[in-house]
This record gives sequence, C-alpha cells and structure tokens, in this order.
Amino acid sequence: MMRHRCRSYLRPSQPQSHVASALTLLLIGALLSSPSLPASNTHGAGPLLALAQSASQFLGDAASQEAEALVKAWSEAYGLWGESVLPPSAISLPPGVPAAPHLEDCARVSAEREAAERRGAGGEEPSWTQGAPRRAEAAAAGAGAAAAAAAACSGQEHGEGVPQPPWIRGPDAANLPLTRVVQRDIWRHQFPLGDCTDKRLLIAKWPTPGGHGAGSQVHVMSAMLSLAMLNNRVLVEDPDSYLRARTADCEAVGHNSRWDCYFFPITSVECRRVAVQQLITNTLPECAGVRFEEAAASDAKFVCVGMANSMESSAASLWGDAYLNTTCTVEAEGRLMPLAPELRKVHWWRAQAVRFIMRWPSAHLCHVTNQERHRAFGTLSANHVARFLQTQSEALSALSHSISASPGTATAAANAGATPAGANGTAAATDWEARRRTAADRLVALAASFLSFHPDPYATPTATAASDHSASLSGDAAAAAAAAAGANGGEGGSGDNGNDAGWSMLVQEPYMPRPIVSLHVRGTDKFAEMGLSSLDSHIFHMTRLRPHALHLQHVWLNTETQANIDQVKELASWTFFYSSNARQQDGGGGLRQYERDQSVAVSFASVLIAAQCDLFVGSLGSNWSRLMNELRSTNGRLLAGFVAVNFGEW
Repeated sequence: MMRHRCRSYLRPSQPQSHVASALTLLLIGALLSSPSLPASNTHGAGPLLALAQSASQFLGDAASQEAEALVKAWSEAYGLWGESVLPPSAISLPPGVPAAPHLEDCARVSAEREAAERRGAGGEEPSWTQGAPRRAEAAAAGAGAAAAAAAACSGQEHGEGVPQPPWIRGPDAANLPLTRVVQRDIWRHQFPLGDCTDKRLLIAKWPTPGGHGAGSQVHVMSAMLSLAMLNNRVLVEDPDSYLRARTADCEAVGHNSRWDCYFFPITSVECRRVAVQQLITNTLPECAGVRFEEAAASDAKFVCVGMANSMESSAASLWGDAYLNTTCTVEAEGRLMPLAPELRKVHWWRAQAVRFIMRWPSAHLCHVTNQERHRAFGTLSANHVARFLQTQSEALSALSHSISASPGTATAAANAGATPAGANGTAAATDWEARRRTAADRLVALAASFLSFHPDPYATPTATAASDHSASLSGDAAAAAAAAAGANGGEGGSGDNGNDAGWSMLVQEPYMPRPIVSLHVRGTDKFAEMGLSSLDSHIFHMTRLRPHALHLQHVWLNTETQANIDQVKELASWTFFYSSNARQQDGGGGLRQYERDQSVAVSFASVLIAAQCDLFVGSLGSNWSRLMNELRSTNGRLLAGFVAVNFGEW
C-alpha cells in the first residue's frame, strides 16, 4: 500500500529579506538574457562584471553605512517622516535601493484589498468565495488517491474545494476548524447582493470607552454580529459611535468617530447608506437600553441595539458543532488546558468574528503600522539587506573572474590559434553559452538556499504566485525563478496536488526577526477585575519556551506601564521591541489618563504586529490578550500555542 507523508510544519529560525531574494532572481534574469559574447571580446565575462560593478556602486565598502542609507531612503520613500496620516500614493525608491522587506506598500495593498471585496458588474461574487468539490470528495469519485491522501493529512485542507478569503493565512490545520468557510459566509451575510433596501438591519452602537477598553469593545461587537446572523439581519455600526476614532488623524482621513478609520468596514456601502438614511429620518427607537432579547423578538425592519451580552456566541451553531473540534493549544502550569464545551464555543465564535471585524487594516492604520515596524525593525532589516546584497555582489564578481580566466572561453581559443568549428566562432560561442548558464545555475542555487533557509511558515500556499512573478521575467529567467521556488519547498507542477505545495517564497508577511515571541503584560487598574502577574512571572514563562525554539531571543512587548519598559532594558539575554505609545508612569493619572495620552492607532498597530509573532505569552483575563489569542487562531498560528500566565481568569 502506498504511504503518504504529511509536510512538516517548520518555524523559521532566522530573519529573511524576500525582496532581496527577488532582486537576485532579477539579476539572474539579466544574466540569462544577455547576448552571447563574440570571439573578439577580450574578457568573456562582460555581463557578469557589469552586474558586479553596478551592485558595488550601491554597496560601497561598508555594509553598515549602506544599511544606514537604506533606513533613510525607506523612511522618505514610504512617507514615514513628517506628519502625513496616509501613505504615499506610490513608492518611489532611489535607483539601486530595493523595497523594504519589513514594510508594506499601503496604498497598493489597500486598493488590492478593496478590489478583492468588490462584486462584479452583474453582482458576481469575488472568485475567492467559490469552491469546487473538496479534494477528498473528488478522490472518492475517482479523481486520484494522491488527492485523498493529501486531504487526509490535513483534515479539511484548503485548496480548490474550499473558499480562499485573502485575509486568512496558513494551512487549515493551523487555523480553527472551518475558518475559511466561516469567513466566506460572514462576508456573504454582511455584503449582500443589491442595494440592501430589502434587508433587515441591526444598527449597533459601539460601547462607550468609559466602561469598555478597546479589546472589550471589539468583543461586544462580535456578540452583535452573532445576534445579527441568528436573526437574519445585516449588522451595521452606527457611523458616529466609535468614540476612540474621534481624533484629529481620523478626522483628517475622513473617518471621524468611525471604525473605518482603523479597519475595513464591516458591511457594504449600500447597507451603510440605508442605515444612515434611517438614522437621519429618526425612524429608529433610542438604542440605549435595547437588549439582545428585545432585538431578537422584534419584527421591525430596522432594530437599533445599544447593549449586548459579551458572552453571546449562539451563532457558532450555524456551522454545526465545528467548535467542538478545536485543537487545545493554550498552555498553563506546564500542561495544555482543555476548555469546557461552552467556553470552546465562545472562543471559536469570538475568534471568527474578531478576524472578520479586524480582517484588514485601513490605509491609515497600515501606514501607522509601517511607522512602528520601521522604528522597531528598520535598522535590523537594512543590515540584512545590505549584507545579502554585498554577498551577492561578491558572488557575481567571483563568478565573472572565474569565467574570464577559463581556457575554454572564446578569447582563449582565439589566442591559442584554434579555428572554431563553423563560421563566426560557433563552437567558442556555444562554449561560452554553456559556461554562462552554469554560472547562472550557481546563482540560482545561492538564491534558493537563502530562501529555503528562511521560509515563511504562515504564507498561504498559492500555485499562481511563483508563475505570476516568473511572467515578469523572460525565457530562462522564468525557469530560474521556478527552479528557485521549487528549491524552497514548492512542488507546484511536479505532482497532482500543486496547490498543496510548501509556502510560496513570493507570498510573505512583512519581515520581522524570527523566531519572536509576543509578550503582553497587563497592569494598572486591571487589578479590580483579575489578579495581576509581575513582569518577572511573564519572563519566567517566556524562558520556558527556549527549549522549543533554541534561537529564541526577540520579543514584541505590549504593556501600558513604563516601569516594565524600563525593566526590560536591563535584560541582556532578550532583545525587546515595543511600540512608540506613551505609557503610564507609576502613580500618575490612572488608566483613563493613559488612554487619553496614547494613540489608538498605535495600539492597534501593536496588536497586529503581535498577532504575527511565532509564540505567545499573556494574561487571558485581559481582553487585549484575548484579541491576540483569537487573531493568532485564525492567522495560521493555532499550533504555535499560547502560554497563559493566569489561565484561571479566562
């Protein structure tokens, strides 16, 4: 009987510059597409020398100086200097400066994300919502045993048979059960066909900041979404009720007091337009005091809800008992902690709702996240890019001299008095062509080895990514790109299950040093709701992770207490990164004053960066830690686990 092996889930141990790697492939393309040298050429390696000299002009003698120059160039090109609250419409990099691997082109990706949610002219759904029969079903019908084995390896493995929401990353086994299906179904519910005039609406007001932190507000809205779906209503937020967006920056981008200032809208433009019209004409009852039960019992076309039971999760039942199959990945006191079925249901639904509500940052929040990433990782990223480009330059130079010194070149043949076979030195030219391709193969191997050493374990496998990139190269250069992709673990085109290939080298999250642990230390007045743990306690739990990730050194820290920031600066065995937000001083002002002093956008940027870490430590009694736990559960990081410092408070 044929045996099939599931692909191992590997976590990278070193940082990566995927942009520099793509640059290598472009250089290879230039090498491969250069014309064969005539016999009269006195050096025989002109294209290689030209490439090496061009790279050397950018690199100079000191990679550290070039790294500093890269940081400055990126700051200017991505609009990270000055007071701009929106990203530049286009990234204009100086000649010779590669794109920043730790940053996003926010204007471009925001436009792409908007397009991904746009229906066709005839109301057609985006292509990612569609799915053919699952591979396991196809195999059972005679499509092939290999497809059935692949589906068995991962259970409900994603591919042709499952919708592909573009905001979900990683294989299905590394996400909560049915994540891709649920996200598609929520999107369909919230973005209905037509002008929404025939839909029943649930108009929800965001809870006020006085009684709810930012994380608690999102969880209340997840309960609102549950209520809306259970009662076949489209959830629409009151457009002026998100008071944490009542800032000068949000006003500048045209989204004052609206969730849209930070994240993509939770429903369609048409449904929001209908809701706003109802609010303007005052045909709605007062929202305050209306509870779930009253809203559920109402036959009115428009219902306004101002209060919600944050534990409401009944919508999970719309997908059967999928939540019962949730893998237990929260660890406390040295062991995995299973959740009771009802709590498992709450966690599953909250994670799905939070993922949809926070599925994509707005262009403004993307820009703020770029600023935080650049401040934290910019220098480190520039060092890696400069070092890689320098290595690349040295390799090109060495190969060029090796080829020019070889006695088999056209020049050596002419000097030796040999008469090439055929006219115009055909044999010598053919020999040079063979040596040129050998050099290119060695460069491909160099690029592939660099890529395979630093895979992105959270990228969604896509069969078209490498081919789309290869299409921008010509001839053999495209083959070189495909070869490098194959060397990185890809199997597309070599088997009957190309979409199950390893993670594509061209589908990446922004760079951060890996492995990295997300650490959230809650303090201040939270003691009124839960027992607080010291920073030392959190560090102890974090240190226990090192046997499982031997190179673990980097930490992304979320905390609102300045004393914690001061303390971690003294810990030489760890490298801490954290946001630029103002933090509470000992004995000063309380949490409310702290929240007035901090930037909400920076706080959300910090939690988005935290959700992209490899390992997680925090206090699940805090809604902010719960957000991180829920986001990582639908972001390809379910199997990474979460170490809970105070599991009993969850």
